[in-house]
Amino acid sequence: MTEELVTLETAKLLKEKGFVWKCEHIIGCNKVITKYDLPQSMSCCTEIDNESVEFLCPVLYIAQKWLRENKKLHIEISYMYGDYWIYDILTIPEHDLVGLSDRPIIHYKSYEEALEAGIQEALKLI
Repeated sequence: MTEELVTLETAKLLKEKGFVWKCEHIIGCNKVITKYDLPQSMSCCTEIDNESVEFLCPVLYIAQKWLRENKKLHIEISYMYGDYWIYDILTIPEHDLVGLSDRPIIHYKSYEEALEAGIQEALKLI
């Protein structure tokens, strides 16, 4: 089983919102790099060269957990009859449903697609 990494767009939003948890991967210019291939002294949030900045690239579950524990937002994924997935964003502990007012209702083809979209929206709400 392969764990899905966040996209570059989500990685940028995570950094903007203060995500600094340890990750095994970094991403920049749409290229995922395993940190073990970098020099030990290099930080994953610093510029690797003068032309590109690298971003932490967690798996979707870690981004979801960070939102729950640090921003008190839970991304809930539901499977729907008709073979598609949707997401909702709930506050912790109130369990209030929140979201962008102009969000279109989208039927996602996979759990991971719905989770990525939910994470992105939650980050935009912060």
